[in-house]
Amino acid sequence: MSSGLLNKCAGCTYRGHHIYAVGALRFERELMIDCISTHTAAKWFQAENLEAVPISNQGIPYGLKMILVDTHTLDRADLVNLFSSKIWKSHAHNLMVLFNVLHEHGIEKVALKNGVRGFLYTDDSVEDLINGICAINSGEFWISRRILGECLQESYLRKDLQEPSDHALSKRELQLLRVLSSGASNDAIADRMCISSHTVKTHLHNIFHKINVDNRLQAVLWAKENL
Repeated sequence: MSSGLLNKCAGCTYRGHHIYAVGALRFERELMIDCISTHTAAKWFQAENLEAVPISNQGIPYGLKMILVDTHTLDRADLVNLFSSKIWKSHAHNLMVLFNVLHEHGIEKVALKNGVRGFLYTDDSVEDLINGICAINSGEFWISRRILGECLQESYLRKDLQEPSDHALSKRELQLLRVLSSGASNDAIADRMCISSHTVKTHLHNIFHKINVDNRLQAVLWAKENL
């Protein structure tokens, strides 16, 4: 593993983060934890299923709990059923990640629509895995360019979106939306615009309401089409 990767991961901000490895196979869970734990300062936990992960954030701010769901024993139908389950919706405000994903399942678009932030595949290298965890932790999505390109081309995530309301975005909101479209995390947006992270979250909430979207990726897709 290159020293550059180690330096990048050492710079990841994991203060207060809790990361859960969830899956039916204990070996897979422990292997994931062993692989990542030396590169982050997060607190690691493992659970056999989502029901065993505390729904309450227990004082952890939203966005600081990552849940890695092992798909090794799940087929595509299992995953679709999981996304529609009550327990999934209860956890969807966290950073949801799928690992041990098979390319042939073709689950990415459905997963994105249900709040998944990234995909770690069975043939990924350790370097890919660590980079993915770091990126998602920093507020980014970990998605292949091919999948993202297909989403944009098919307008997959915006085909059901309503037209923007009559409430126009302010200059400040437009500026923030453009920075968001560059892939910046909330902290990076705050630094660039000289505002607090709390103010960024408030602006994002207002922007989502005004343009009738539910999440960051939908907002980015809306901006690419409308700005």
